[in-house]
Amino acid sequence: MWPLLRRAYRSLYARIVFIYLASMIALSAATALIAVDQFDQLGREWLQRSQINMARQLAQTLRAPLSQGLDDDRVHTAIQQIMTINPSLSLYVLDENGRVVGAYSEGSCGLGEQVDRGAIAELLSEMPMLPVYADMPCQDGEGVFSVAPVAYGPEATPGYLFVRLEANTQVSMANIWETSGISRTLLIATSVALLLTLVVGLALFALLTRRFTRVTRAVRHFARGDYRQRVPDRIDDEIGRVGRAFNEMAATIEAQVEALRDNDRQRRELVANLSHEFRTPLTSLSGYTRQLLRTATSADSRENLDAIRLNVDRLTRLAAQLSQMSHANISDRALSLESFSFAELANDIVSKFRPRAQENDIVLTVENEAAMAQVAADVELIDHALTNLVDNALFATNAGGHVTIRILNLDVDTLKIGVRDTGIGMKPEEVALVCQRFYRTAHSRERGDGTGLGLAIVCDVLKRHDSRLTLESKPGRGSCIWFTLPLAKP
Repeated sequence: MWPLLRRAYRSLYARIVFIYLASMIALSAATALIAVDQFDQLGREWLQRSQINMARQLAQTLRAPLSQGLDDDRVHTAIQQIMTINPSLSLYVLDENGRVVGAYSEGSCGLGEQVDRGAIAELLSEMPMLPVYADMPCQDGEGVFSVAPVAYGPEATPGYLFVRLEANTQVSMANIWETSGISRTLLIATSVALLLTLVVGLALFALLTRRFTRVTRAVRHFARGDYRQRVPDRIDDEIGRVGRAFNEMAATIEAQVEALRDNDRQRRELVANLSHEFRTPLTSLSGYTRQLLRTATSADSRENLDAIRLNVDRLTRLAAQLSQMSHANISDRALSLESFSFAELANDIVSKFRPRAQENDIVLTVENEAAMAQVAADVELIDHALTNLVDNALFATNAGGHVTIRILNLDVDTLKIGVRDTGIGMKPEEVALVCQRFYRTAHSRERGDGTGLGLAIVCDVLKRHDSRLTLESKPGRGSCIWFTLPLAKP
């Protein structure tokens, strides 16, 4: 659950929606709290406004009994009659300073307590701002009340008749929120408005982030090599300016890439032309050198001619591999996948190299353990790769050695191919560098032979086929190079 939430939160749209929803929830909660409080205030205001003159009316009724004294039986009798009619009321007599001198609630609770004189003055003013609250006698907290001037006792002591509106009446007034049809209508209207605001907000955020998504998609495709990718955004705002900046950058990079490709194409054409021009004189020179070797009589002449032959052969191989690399165009050309028999390709290459193997007293064979195996690959590139592997194996193998091409099924979908030789092998530190262009092993440098291009071409070809070269080698014990190709679907 949490990983899914973390993954979703990485999206800009998800973050905006999360913040928006959190804000809406917080705003709704605050609005609800304020509404409940205001309805409670409204209920208290209505209660106080409707009964603001109650204390004055009761004062008229109690004027005669109160003139006899606060504890006179007639006072208690009159108040008992009043509370029988309206049991929700609690009556108190206050002195001029707001202190309770007569309490007529249950148990005479509240005697001696102080009521805020300022609240009394506010309610008795001509235009009081309702509701007016005061600390209630015999009750924790504030409440609404009604008050009127009154005289009590034989001396007609001035004071106030204080009427506390009981809690049950206030609660019933607060329940207006639950029982009022207007309140329910207001609640439904508010909920619908919030829902519509939420839907419209999510739609607007989706439209906004969709433009970001287009920019992101264009950048991603551009990073994968689609240099023609552009952002189609003409709106002149921050996102539009980012899109136009990307388009300008993409146009510049595309022009630079095209220039590099053009330079590379010219370079390949130059290399191909030079290697082609070199091939004819080198072939002629090689033929004349071999003819002179057959007719040479002195040892010095044969030694010099043999050195010429070795260097001519090296130049011939270098020209051939340069021509092969320039024409193969491995990194740019699209793969032409087709189904073909790898065993037939291997036998053709063995036939091509057999005269050279026999000349150097090397046994060149094919071991096919996957009868009639058909692979799905670019036959031209695989031909280049296998040719270079066999060429390198023959180069590394001394007279009397063996070079073997092994073909076997790795699994139901994959063919495994290996080229094994019994040559000089390589050191571990050399194995890691064989895919670098123009890298030559110590043995090649000592002999002054080899070009350092053969295995680099092989690695490029295998990379294009989502395969890789695996090299097993030990000095003095030979090498084995493995790679895999997918079998063709029937």
